[in-house]
Amino acid sequence: MAALYAQKLFESYKKAVEGNPQLVTQLESGFRVASYLVAGRFHDSQVLSELFYTASNLIVMLNDAILRKSASISGAIPKVSVSQKRLMRMVTVLEYVEVFVEMTALRLWGQTGRWVAITAIQVAKAVARYLLLVHFKAGIQPVPPICPLNRRLIESKAEEQDQQEQEEMESSSDAPNGFHVPMTVTLKRSGKVMRTLAMTPQFSHRDWKLPGLNPDAKKTSRENLFPTPLNMQRTWGESLHVMKPLLHLSSLYLFGLSSWKPWLLSGGLDVTSLCLLGDPKDLNPNEQGEMRRRCMMLLLYMMRSPFYDRYSQAKIMMLLKLLADNVPGMSLLMRPLLEYIPQWQKVYFYIWST
Repeated sequence: MAALYAQKLFESYKKAVEGNPQLVTQLESGFRVASYLVAGRFHDSQVLSELFYTASNLIVMLNDAILRKSASISGAIPKVSVSQKRLMRMVTVLEYVEVFVEMTALRLWGQTGRWVAITAIQVAKAVARYLLLVHFKAGIQPVPPICPLNRRLIESKAEEQDQQEQEEMESSSDAPNGFHVPMTVTLKRSGKVMRTLAMTPQFSHRDWKLPGLNPDAKKTSRENLFPTPLNMQRTWGESLHVMKPLLHLSSLYLFGLSSWKPWLLSGGLDVTSLCLLGDPKDLNPNEQGEMRRRCMMLLLYMMRSPFYDRYSQAKIMMLLKLLADNVPGMSLLMRPLLEYIPQWQKVYFYIWST
């Protein structure tokens, strides 16, 4: 009985999401803003704030899946096997919940429980990513594997369908004896595609676009590109990136949190991985974006201990204070940042997630 009621409730929720994608997006944004407003308000507010943020990501993931299915848009997931989808979904969920799990484990079981939770999550992610790389040939994997859906694709697809239906109705109504008039015609000598005279709209609504042309079609096709096959060198490079968190955790256990060896090992593995992956020009746009993200993530080493503790902390704090004191309006952004950086720097998954 309870299962039937839950199923009916979920079906009602699906219909609400499918019928109101814009309202759903606004509610998701409001839920995420609430996670920032809660932070710093009371004791243990950081855990509650992270719970709100984690829940908002999971809700977005659920709503994206509903909208993808209803609009027949695959988004960032090409057609893959069920097992691969499950692995991608598992890694994505772990990416979303890892910070909250770390904070909760620290509150409940102390430092020992915290590091057990961190190790378990990193092992699960590494095993899943390695299976995706070797068994399913997933190529260079983004973080997270299932990227949030571009909601504009839903709107553009609906607008395109409405436009096509309207144009087909107009062409059938204007045609004699119900004869179907084509929307476009291809010139024989030049091969150029042009709008037919019967499909010419009113002067005030004319443009240079062909009927049914989706402005986001290129973007949609880019998001549906399959992974680029990796040669042996690139496979080794991606394998290093996948196994780096486990090697870093092992070095932390062997040499301690204040040692330079884990920091140098992790940085060396990141640089080596990028060198082995090589020039990204022959990769698809999604993979090129992931390569750019990994290059930008090298800047995060300035925030990672022991480099942060000994060199960059004082300089970063001084710069933020200068901006807050001398640039009008920047204090609203910089003051909370100055307060939260020491807390963020203590959370492993904020600093060493990738």
